[in-house]
Amino acid sequence: MTNNIPLTRLQKEIMGEFYFYEPTKVLFNKKQRDDLWKKATKRSSDFDLKTLACVCPALSHQIQKSYESGKNIQSAVFSECVYAQTIANIFHLDLFINCSIDKNFIPKAVNELLKSYYLVPRYVYSTMDKSRMLIQAGGCDGIDSALITVTDLVIYTIEFKEPGAKTSEPDLPKYGEDGLLKITDAWLIKNGQFNSMLKEHIGLNFFNTMGHNINHFSKESILFAVSNNYVNKLLNVICTEDKNGYLVMMPANQIQLWADIEGEIRPSGRNHYNVWTPIALKQFLIDMGAKFSGDIVTVEKNKLAVRRERGGGGKISGYKITPLFFVYAQNCVEIGNQISFNIKNTQQLNPTIAGKVFFKRLEYEAVKEYYGF
Repeated sequence: MTNNIPLTRLQKEIMGEFYFYEPTKVLFNKKQRDDLWKKATKRSSDFDLKTLACVCPALSHQIQKSYESGKNIQSAVFSECVYAQTIANIFHLDLFINCSIDKNFIPKAVNELLKSYYLVPRYVYSTMDKSRMLIQAGGCDGIDSALITVTDLVIYTIEFKEPGAKTSEPDLPKYGEDGLLKITDAWLIKNGQFNSMLKEHIGLNFFNTMGHNINHFSKESILFAVSNNYVNKLLNVICTEDKNGYLVMMPANQIQLWADIEGEIRPSGRNHYNVWTPIALKQFLIDMGAKFSGDIVTVEKNKLAVRRERGGGGKISGYKITPLFFVYAQNCVEIGNQISFNIKNTQQLNPTIAGKVFFKRLEYEAVKEYYGF
């Protein structure tokens, strides 16, 4: 590799300090995190949250919150908590603060600085004298964390990525009754890094491609999406783990040097909304032999696929009309071999687009040596 991109002062400073210390393995590797996540989503009663809180208090608190709310944690949150705690251990930030409990720990000036980066503090890892803080944050428009020197408000922004992760995955604009993708200027202003990928699929029809993700893009368009993803996020560095389990830090604008990259359009994304193509939905139901009585639809059960709760032990959560439309099981009535529901309760999945990075061959020492630390 030839590096033609110089490091910024902030990148040099934080990476220089990070690589000054001995290489450190993340607290829980990917397999261990997956095992913890499976236990958490199954609401396992044998979790020792007190012991876990001594090792990774943010993760313990996230699991406790999920038990109380009944909502599953995203697996990426497990990694975020583990990576943040590992960095805190490396930088000797020994004081942990839960911002939902102690709302006044962060100084006012630091809070105002965080707001300018669209960061909402969740947890703080601090020196005992409160002179330096790692803020683990939330919010879809912000980044994962910030390391801040309190006295002079020097801020280093950090994003956490699992060894296989998406750089971002925004909803695409909603298509019309014809299924055709229509990109708006407003969407491109916010998500311009995906412009080249989308130009390669002009005329994309989601009714023709539903059930299949789209992964064929030129290397150049994917590289543009990945390398430009963090331009508007004011991000300095990214942390992930290498193939041996060591935490690694790299410049955010040079991620393509260390990762295999891919692109993807998902016709059935992660977010769903009330149906916005009712004519198309009704036609799909008619084609499968559904009967209508006003807004009530009755269809043979074997014509519908099932949706199951993620990590919920296989419980049926809904029924798929097509890969793009579904209805929650709680809104259905089962009568023999038929399912009835109000068509107004149907949900439609929104398509998404993403750049994906895979750090399959990443090694701590290679990154350290490459940047001369």
